Amino acid sequence: MSWWNEKPIRIIEICNPYEFTKMPMEDEADMIVKLGGNTQHFHCWKWKNGMDDKGMYFKSKMNKVGNDDRLGAYLPVAHRKGLKVVVYFNVHWYTKEFGLQHPDWCQIIESGQLIDNVYSTGTSFCVNSPYRDWVFQILKDLCAYEIDGIFFDGPIFFPNTCYCQSCHSLFNEKYGAEPPLKSDLNNRLRKEFIEFQSDSLARFLEDSGRIIKSEGREILFYMNGNGASPCWPTGRDNHKIILNTDILGAEGGFLHGDLNELPIYKPGVSAKIMESQAGDKPTVIFDCVGHKPWSWHPLTTEEIKILLAETVANGANYWLAFFPDDLRNKHLISDVGSFNVFLKNNPDPFFKTESLAEIALMWPWGSLESYRGSSVPLSDFTQQIDSRSIGDIGKEFAGFYQSLHQQQIVFDVIDEGRMEKLSRYKVVIMPNIACLTEKTAVLIAEYVKNGGNIIASFETSLYDEKSVRLADFRLAELFGVKFTDRTLGPMKWDYISVIAEKDSFLSELNINKFIPAPEYGISVEQIKGKRLSCFYRQLKGRYDNVPEISGNPFLIENQFGKGKVYYFAGTFGTAIHEYNFPEYNMLLKNIVNELCPPFVVLENALNVELNCRENNRKIYIYLINHNGGLKRPFTRIIKLSDIKISLHCKVKNNNTVKALRMNEKLEVRENVITLPSLNDFEVIEIDKYDY
Repeated sequence: MSWWNEKPIRIIEICNPYEFTKMPMEDEADMIVKLGGNTQHFHCWKWKNGMDDKGMYFKSKMNKVGNDDRLGAYLPVAHRKGLKVVVYFNVHWYTKEFGLQHPDWCQIIESGQLIDNVYSTGTSFCVNSPYRDWVFQILKDLCAYEIDGIFFDGPIFFPNTCYCQSCHSLFNEKYGAEPPLKSDLNNRLRKEFIEFQSDSLARFLEDSGRIIKSEGREILFYMNGNGASPCWPTGRDNHKIILNTDILGAEGGFLHGDLNELPIYKPGVSAKIMESQAGDKPTVIFDCVGHKPWSWHPLTTEEIKILLAETVANGANYWLAFFPDDLRNKHLISDVGSFNVFLKNNPDPFFKTESLAEIALMWPWGSLESYRGSSVPLSDFTQQIDSRSIGDIGKEFAGFYQSLHQQQIVFDVIDEGRMEKLSRYKVVIMPNIACLTEKTAVLIAEYVKNGGNIIASFETSLYDEKSVRLADFRLAELFGVKFTDRTLGPMKWDYISVIAEKDSFLSELNINKFIPAPEYGISVEQIKGKRLSCFYRQLKGRYDNVPEISGNPFLIENQFGKGKVYYFAGTFGTAIHEYNFPEYNMLLKNIVNELCPPFVVLENALNVELNCRENNRKIYIYLINHNGGLKRPFTRIIKLSDIKISLHCKVKNNNTVKALRMNEKLEVRENVITLPSLNDFEVIEIDKYDY
């Protein structure tokens, strides 16, 4: 078994390529150990405004300067202290000067110019150019050392690249045409060009991996993959990346700008997505101490602990990066170190566990690449790209995720490309999964016919895989409706009404007669099923008149085979994301609980994230305290007391229930566990024998 599959990995990086000499090697290794890491991302390539062929501090045929062999000197020091050393290799950021020396290597933007604004200072090279051979030689040189791994930061394309001669030739050879502009959403070859770029990165990884693995040693190889965003801007398709690497990783824990605009559970989103994409391989979330874009200004220790807890409670390993000056903060070192000591002493909850969720939120991988309503979040690689159309899939997904999270519903994310795992869930939520292949539609229909349940919204299945609108939903029979070729909205001050029979699972929603409508709806004709909610007629102004019920259904419940389908004819998730209407949250919670009663229920635990996982011997309940005050970044976590954890199965023996962080056994009465207090993070362990 490879070393990265033997136990949880805790990767620490001290990002010091600007000033290697600031920390002696012995002190650097000691600091990694003090921080609780068992693996290090190691820098042996000095940079300023990008990489070049003069900053290599290791022996290589490509090294143009006789620098000290930092790598050779450090390896025995780190290995003596029990650390695994993974060499950091940036393959996407080079100096402009180095780029001008190799113009045929450079990525070319749509205007025909060399890209010259990577991190505002540098350029980037294309993996289809002769640059690839330069990288391959360096890999051979690195593998001559007793290293434990190589990490690629990149490779990537950028949203407006690459139109270099190498890409022109290869694309023309395959498709008989010139590469289209990625910015041209209507170009018939745009999807092929996106596929070409992701294939190019996969081929580069495959060739790189072949060189690394040819050494016959256990050398870990992985890269900075894609998180919760479309892959078209960068070409990073995780489905292809994981086939050619040992671990799937992404920057889910890089926090940018106003933290109040970011979900506190951001690392968990990427961790859930990647767990579905990675198959049986490990995942890692890259968590950064720096508060981007102020890279030399660290987040508070409270925010960092939440990053780490979000990562490990959702089944991923972590990588945590510091700048050298961050390490002057003794409080930060102590808090991170103690958190990691807990992980080291209790590895089982964080290693090869499986989720106990019976509910899944679908990650709309295919639709994100071609549907017009597909936005791109801000990251270290891309600027934020807002959708210019209605039905923003990113917001729709985010709204459903937000609602499930804040209502403490245990759920997974299932990637649209992993439909073979559909049957393990009782409920699958489809947040405007607009573009579906016929094959996927058939699989979903079979899933419901056999007893699965679907919740879907807006234009789900109304387009083919190339984003061509169809005459009707591919899943029309499941939804119980027919598309009438009309969109409703924008609805700025309009309403929906819930139609609920007395004592039904939706009856409590009748408290408010007028519930705000989502901004956009879709006009459908009800063919079968039960109408549970309708749109009111649109008002001319917010004080126009008392709203009147229209004939347009908003929510349809339909039986299909042994399963049920709930279809929202509007941007339901987006309304939650933007306005967090209580009725929407209650509506979703009631539907989910009707289809799948909760596994665990918390009391006295407001703003606490809940996750449940298991391994062969134990069940684990993970609690993350998100109570930190009104504004982020948090500077304290508010302690909670007397949390009640109700279980749907009987726990037979009090002696087998333990709070691992507190290191205390917990009292269990009538299937209710009492947790005396919760600081930032806790894991409840239950023996499976007694459950």
